[in-house]
Amino acid sequence: MGFYFICYTLIGVCFNCADTIRLSSQDHRRSQNTLFFLGNSPLSQAILFAALISPYLALLTSLLQGGFWVIATLLEIVLGALIAKRLFPSSLINLGALVSPIILVIIFGALWGFWWI
Repeated sequence: MGFYFICYTLIGVCFNCADTIRLSSQDHRRSQNTLFFLGNSPLSQAILFAALISPYLALLTSLLQGGFWVIATLLEIVLGALIAKRLFPSSLINLGALVSPIILVIIFGALWGFWWI
C-alpha cells in the first residue's frame, strides 16, 4: 500500500506543478510568480500535457486494477497536489514540472507492469 500511496502522491505533485505553470502562462498577473524554464516551446507544451493528463490515467489504472480503490487514489492525488501547492516555492515548481516526465514514465511503467521498482 505504501508503494501506491507514494506513486499517486507524486502524480499529484507533478500535476500541480504543471497546472500552476499552465495557469501562470494564461494569466499574465501570475506569470511573475512562476516562469517555466523552457518558455513556450513545443517541448514545454508536451511536458505540461503529459503531467496534466497523468491523474486521469492514474484514476483509470486504479479503476481497472482495484475497483473501489479509485476513491483512495483520488484522495492521494489531491494530497499530492495540496502538498505541492502549499509547500513548494516557485523554483521547486519549475523543477518539478521539468522532471515530471521522468517521474511519470517510471511510475506508470511500474503501475502497468512493465518493470518493478
